[in-house]
Amino acid sequence: MTEPDPTEALIRLENLISGDLHERIDPSNRATLIGWGLFFTVVHQIRAVLVLHRAGACGAASPNRRSALEHTVTLRWCADQGDRIGDIYNRKLGMDQIQLAKALQADGTASRYRGSYQVLVDTVKTVKESIAPDPNERLAKIEHLMKNYGLAKEWSYYTVESRFTHPTLAGTLMFFQDDGEAFRVSQTPIHEEIVSCPHFSLWIFHAAMLSFNELLAGKPWASELEQVAEEYGFMTDLPTWQGP
Repeated sequence: MTEPDPTEALIRLENLISGDLHERIDPSNRATLIGWGLFFTVVHQIRAVLVLHRAGACGAASPNRRSALEHTVTLRWCADQGDRIGDIYNRKLGMDQIQLAKALQADGTASRYRGSYQVLVDTVKTVKESIAPDPNERLAKIEHLMKNYGLAKEWSYYTVESRFTHPTLAGTLMFFQDDGEAFRVSQTPIHEEIVSCPHFSLWIFHAAMLSFNELLAGKPWASELEQVAEEYGFMTDLPTWQGP
């Protein structure tokens, strides 16, 4: 059976993102603000996937598809964890700052960026002194999140896309093929996406909106999201925690 064209549904979902959407978030709620950033990262990644699709460059969209999926799963965690995720990500930010500071030292540019370097040092010190460790910090790694939400299909898809995001033999194999009769090379990828770009975009866009809707006052998108889910066979409820 032919799958329905996702184009019309993508437009419907995009139209839900109104200019006054910011009025439905609580700026004092860190989870809502983090969720805002996670959600609009998904939005821009999906837009990039569709632009590359229209250009006939779906093979180049693997990093965008992978990032969109990763941010969507993290957004679900954000809606689930609430304000707690703020401290978890602040501690993770501290580790990121340490790595950046070490990189500046290693290439000899710490003195050139003395002011910025000191900000990194102060940030790490503040985080270490003011935020207690959280056992859920390990969930900042996407594989742990997917496993504990029971997202086996998503993890499989993410793993495959990772092979085309990083330098691997799997990635280079997209450009040559040995069929037993001849060895062929190509200037464009010789493969098909696991899920076509438009269908992937609708699937992930809908999932991200389902999570972000939980963080918006009044859950304004519920009706349209349920309608699209019914038409395309998507989930209507968020994945539930299955881990310890």
